[in-house]
Amino acid sequence: MRRFVACLLCILLCSVSALAIPLCDYRSPRTDFTSLGMSFSYQYHNDPYGLAERDVSAGRFQANYKRLFDSPEFGFKLAAKGDMTISLLGLSSFLVTADGSFRYYLVSEMPLFAFAGLNGKTASSYQTIGVSATLGVGYGRFTDVTPLAKAVMIDAYLVEHERITGHLPTADLKSIAYEIESNTTYATPTDLLVALGQLIEGTGLVKDGTLNALDISEIGHIAQDSRYVRYCGGDAELGLSYEAINPEGNANALLATVSFDYASTTTPQAQFLVQGSVSGSYDFLRTYRLDVTVGYEHRITDLLTFSSSYSFARDSFNTEPTDRHNLSLDVVLSPFPGASVSLELRLEHLPYYLEWKADVALLMSIDFL
Repeated sequence: MRRFVACLLCILLCSVSALAIPLCDYRSPRTDFTSLGMSFSYQYHNDPYGLAERDVSAGRFQANYKRLFDSPEFGFKLAAKGDMTISLLGLSSFLVTADGSFRYYLVSEMPLFAFAGLNGKTASSYQTIGVSATLGVGYGRFTDVTPLAKAVMIDAYLVEHERITGHLPTADLKSIAYEIESNTTYATPTDLLVALGQLIEGTGLVKDGTLNALDISEIGHIAQDSRYVRYCGGDAELGLSYEAINPEGNANALLATVSFDYASTTTPQAQFLVQGSVSGSYDFLRTYRLDVTVGYEHRITDLLTFSSSYSFARDSFNTEPTDRHNLSLDVVLSPFPGASVSLELRLEHLPYYLEWKADVALLMSIDFL
């Protein structure tokens, strides 16, 4: 674990030192991020000695949907996650959660907003579907910095292949980013490439004065690549949540909630995310639920991506606090857009476990949005 942390810090430091312009300085008037992913795995094992307790016939299906929209006047978040474990020889289980919130910015000069949200959840261990509603205020905003990340990648390509005499100035990188962000205003992708080519050639840094066909092709590939999104910013929310339906059949409760989200990126290849929330009743120090998730993704090449995440959850609503730990490490190979093959390592520690549970899986998945 120490070696992994040291390697991760090394990658981060090298990335920061190599970047000429901070990506998080970019400001986009509108952020619209959508992702939908699904994955399925199955394992079958027939014990050759006839021991039924060693037979395995189980699978796992996961789906994850996210939508983040933000504009100067309002924004909203949508999220849904499903996790189903199917066993033909034992017990099957599932967990489904869905969240949605709408925010309205109260002051145009600062990201102060009021929000309202709904939350729903169900699981194989619950008696019924749980539903809660939340009202509150918050501060913060997210910004899509993908256009500037692509502009930096274009600059890195041109420098690496010695097509320009030096790195593009910051002002020109931002101009390229604004054109990429405005791609929908162009009649065809070719018109966008013409505009980008003119901007780059107008800097006077291009060798021979003009870009060749291979340069234009690579610039188009980078500008139109939709396989990843980079964003920065963060927000914090404070609210009151009313549990209209308790999934475990308990009495309805009024809960105080505090949540935060933070996103940062140092290079076009990296993305760092932190999410956390705390909710509890009037006796907040004794009855509460805490959730924290930290994630990091690094795109090593166009085809290979490394990602890791750690999540911690503590629930003290019962007589004794219970802790849950989850650590995941993934190496993903994307042979073509929308499809991937991944090698996953999962470490999990739940209440009353005597040791960590470890799973290694080889998965194939496809993204629809």
